[in-house]
Amino acid sequence: MSFVDILRGTGNVLIILVIAGAVAYVGDRVGHQVGRRRLTLFGMRPRYTSTIVAVATGVVIALVVTLVAILASAQVKTAFFRLSALNSQIVALQQREQQLQAKVTTGRIVLPPGELITPFRLILEQTQSQERREQQLKAFYREVVRYINGTYPSLGLRPYVVPRNVDKTLRAFLNDPAMQSELAQSNVMVTAVSDQNLFVNDAFHFSLTAVPDVRVLSRGQLVAQIDIPGNSGANINIALRELLAHVTINAEYAHMPPYLATYVQPTELVPDIREMQTMLSRSGLYYLTAYAADDIYPHTGAISIAIVLVPRSQR
Repeated sequence: MSFVDILRGTGNVLIILVIAGAVAYVGDRVGHQVGRRRLTLFGMRPRYTSTIVAVATGVVIALVVTLVAILASAQVKTAFFRLSALNSQIVALQQREQQLQAKVTTGRIVLPPGELITPFRLILEQTQSQERREQQLKAFYREVVRYINGTYPSLGLRPYVVPRNVDKTLRAFLNDPAMQSELAQSNVMVTAVSDQNLFVNDAFHFSLTAVPDVRVLSRGQLVAQIDIPGNSGANINIALRELLAHVTINAEYAHMPPYLATYVQPTELVPDIREMQTMLSRSGLYYLTAYAADDIYPHTGAISIAIVLVPRSQR
């Protein structure tokens, strides 16, 4: 409990005390005046009449204050009329939180968020009509659903259920201003990716993503480089793993989608691994460099690279 909560609670208690005191005082004064004037109600003795009037006055004042509070504050209204439902919601949310914590702790993840879930993708072309794009997108969506329900149930996920408003959702995806802006400049690649952690026994769900299908790396472009001191016990396999990690990071900087930037494929090693290790056993400084082996676009689906190890003197 924060200091602000304590202060607010103390203020509420003081307000209640003031109101209660005011109600008691007004009720007492009204009863006193009725008693002094010897008024009677329904033939009762004046002192009984003054007591009843004092109590009734306090009740009326309390009722008026309560009604004003209910009308003025949504929180007070909730406390009076929806507290039971609110408590039920809190209990349900706490149970849901416990289930999620147990799932995270003991559950087995089948798919992490942002993972490409199909080996195929859709290219929407600038020259196509909007009607043709919509047809292609619907066909792509059906193919994605078919692939999901034919692949992932065997891995422990429940089948994907197509929502009723899928046509409206796909149309909104295609007509989104950002999508239209991208299509005005280049082709657009659409892929299906997991939108959150999916654990065993989870119902499958996913999202569609769209990225401009433009060249992110040119053939022969330097993608990543690391320096390796010779005769230092460096292991070429460890160095290669570090280089590939840098390739992924730099490819993302070049606007390769993250779910594709991890697919790095060395197509050429100059020299071979054995000779690289032999070179590193000699003194000097060496550069391990990755170059783009081809023009790389999102639709290529992977980053093909050529890796070269040379001593500093040959740069």
